Parts: sequence; structure tokens; C-alpha cells
Amino acid sequence: MSAGCEPAVRHRFVFIRHAEARCNLQSADARIDSVSPDSPLTATGEEQARLLAAGLPEELVGARVFCSPMRRAVLTAGAIADRHGVPLAVDGRLEELRIASPLRPALDVAAWDSMLERRLAHPRREALPGVETLLAQRERVADFLLDRHAGRGRELSTLVVSHAFTIELAINLLLGQTPRMLARWRLRISNAALHVIENDYVGGPSRLMLVNAKNHLGTLL
Repeated sequence: MSAGCEPAVRHRFVFIRHAEARCNLQSADARIDSVSPDSPLTATGEEQARLLAAGLPEELVGARVFCSPMRRAVLTAGAIADRHGVPLAVDGRLEELRIASPLRPALDVAAWDSMLERRLAHPRREALPGVETLLAQRERVADFLLDRHAGRGRELSTLVVSHAFTIELAINLLLGQTPRMLARWRLRISNAALHVIENDYVGGPSRLMLVNAKNHLGTLL
């Protein structure tokens, strides 16, 4: 198909995982009771956020920067918004896995990872009491994506700073994949890396333009 036959309007989604935060550096004997909403960036994460903001092309930024309300995402997104002179839009639908209250007892790293695997295997069930189901998380991410497509006549690009699994869910939805596919088809979602996808509607014909790009950080892996 020639370039002249391409659809005139596509919506571009640019997804970025927050820069490195203290909660990303769990020791093997750490105890985890929540998703650490107030965890700050590390010194490395602060540098990642600076490099990301400086290296992000203007055409990928759009009119504003959407982000999760969790501190690590707000700090990363804020660096982009400040550098490019656009507003920050905090949206709760973009936050990480929701947990109703701190887990008691807290989990070690192996038990936490096992809990996350149970969510993948049984998307309709709570992996532990009070832990959001995979389908519930997917539904709120879908709601955000549908909102952005509905407003695409005004803004043709959406930049999102969020969390690893939230971004995986968003890409899963945009590509029209089922939740079950997440159990066997995963994406590497590195701190401060770029993922770009374009499509006409959620689940419609799509182009996955970039996955886990980190050139702006001086590394490819």
C-alpha cells in the first residue's frame, strides 16, 4: 500500500516506565507489603529522568504528560513536563497494582513473585485477599486508553509515564490480545525506556514502533 493510501489519522501512544526507584532495588531478604506508592527515585533514577527528558523528541511529547499518581512516576513525568513546557496530568487509572491495605504478613521476594504469577494464571481471581485482580487492573487501563482515543481529534499523541505491568496491559489491549497471552508473551519494560505504538482504535490495526528503547540512556540493553 502506498503512503498516500494510509489512514489520515492514527493515535500514537508513548509509554515510559518510571526511572529507577528505591523500591526497584529489593534485596533477596526484603519484605514487601505494598507497591510502595511513596518510593522516591534513586540517584541513578534521577539521572535517568534527566536524560530521558533531554533526549525525548518533541514530537513524542504531545500536549501534556499523563502519569500514575505514585511518586516515582510523578517525579519522572515531572522532569519531562518541565523540560518541554507542558502540563502534567495525574491519572489514577495508570497506577500500579492496587492493594486495599498493607499485606499481613509481608511477603518475601519469592512469595511476592509467586503472587504475581497467580494473577497471570487466574486473571479473574484475587491472588491474595485485597489484591486487585488482573482483569480489574486491565479494565481501568482500558478505560484510560478509550478516553484518549475518543479525544484524538484534539490530541493525536498520548505520552504516559507508568509502571511495568500497567504498560504491558496497555500494549496488550492496544494490540487486541487477550489477558491469557500475558502469561506467555511478555515484554521487557525497563526503567525510563520508551515503547511506542500507533493504531486507529483500541484493539484495532496497530504498529508497534519501538519496544524498550533506551538509546537516550546510553545503553541498548
